[in-house]
Amino acid sequence: MTPYFTLSTAFQAMFGFVSILLLIVAVWLLVSVCTYHQNRAFLFTSIILAASAMFVLQGVSDVSIRLRENKSFTFFADIIGHLPWAVILAIQIFLFIVLLVCFLLLRQKTRNSLTPGAIKESLDALPDGVCFSDRDGLPLLVNTQMNRLSGELFDSEILNAEHFWTLLNQKKIRNGAILNVEPDVIVRMSDGKVWNFHRGTIQVGRNEVRELIANNITTQYCLNRELEERNRSLSRINERLRDYGREVERITTENEILSAKIRVHDDVGQSLLAFRSYQAQPPEERDREQLLFLWRYTVSVLRNEAVQTESNNDWELLLKAAQAVDVTVSLDGELPKDGKPRAVLIAALHECLTNTVKHANGNCLSCSICENHDAFMAELTNNGKPPAGEITETGGLANLRRTVEAAAGSMTILSEPRFLLRLTLPKGEN
Repeated sequence: MTPYFTLSTAFQAMFGFVSILLLIVAVWLLVSVCTYHQNRAFLFTSIILAASAMFVLQGVSDVSIRLRENKSFTFFADIIGHLPWAVILAIQIFLFIVLLVCFLLLRQKTRNSLTPGAIKESLDALPDGVCFSDRDGLPLLVNTQMNRLSGELFDSEILNAEHFWTLLNQKKIRNGAILNVEPDVIVRMSDGKVWNFHRGTIQVGRNEVRELIANNITTQYCLNRELEERNRSLSRINERLRDYGREVERITTENEILSAKIRVHDDVGQSLLAFRSYQAQPPEERDREQLLFLWRYTVSVLRNEAVQTESNNDWELLLKAAQAVDVTVSLDGELPKDGKPRAVLIAALHECLTNTVKHANGNCLSCSICENHDAFMAELTNNGKPPAGEITETGGLANLRRTVEAAAGSMTILSEPRFLLRLTLPKGEN
């Protein structure tokens, strides 16, 4: 067969071009195998392929150069030049096939393995910022989000992670606002979003890697602010409730004192009126036992020894008091069975009974009661002389008004053409 060195210059140039392409592919394969950390067998095969391609290219080049300069062959030129050209072609075809197979195997392995490029792409796709650096702050891996945050805060990407963290802690940022620096740095950006910067340490073998993470906590921050505002509002409400409780206690005490005053006023007034009526009667018609009973009860009230009367006996006591002062009580309608409205109406009847004898010189007290679905209405009057002028609410009437208003009712006093007391009391306890 024809030796290779006898081929024309054009054919030798073609072989040389193919050899260059094979060497480029072989070197790329070797670099890729080293980059992706493939196994030793793959690495050894790649080295042999690169060396073979370089040997063929060196021999083909030396043959062309020596023939053109009429010099003697070198070692490579002597071996390649005296081989049949078909053998050289077969070697190149073999190298091409082996390189193609290795390329396909490498591509399949890289698809099923995690490469540095895939890690970088994954980190860039994260919505959070990530930065890994050494102890001196030299960035090892920084994703796109962290560089974007650094650009917004300092108008530059992260060049030194330690310097970046120091500026954050010292609040030396150009845009945004630092909300907190311990234990993590919380920053509100110019667009209103809130980011939390956290730094940690990862031990990789004997090396220490610094980790800087930035999380978007806008939603959590807003919820926390809302929760704090609600807690402050609840604190204010609790304080008002405590004030309300103290006020209720004070009002209850005042009501109890007022009720005691009204009771003493009514009982003492009725006893005095009974005594005046007793003095006005002829000696043979006087009922001494009944007068003594009223005075004993009055003294027991003054000494705080009297027991609170039951609601079913208050009407009978009122009638006895009216009988003692020679006053007839006329009732049109029905008294409430119990509760606050009944107590208020009984108190109003006692007060009107006292005023009928003391001021009007009457002997008949009339009370008209009606009701609807939510309130009792009552009108009280007497047959005594009309008031000389407008009635001034003092003493018993003033106490009665406070009692009515404490029961959420209303009270109206008319003096023309005769005395009339009008009450409106809601049903139920208040």
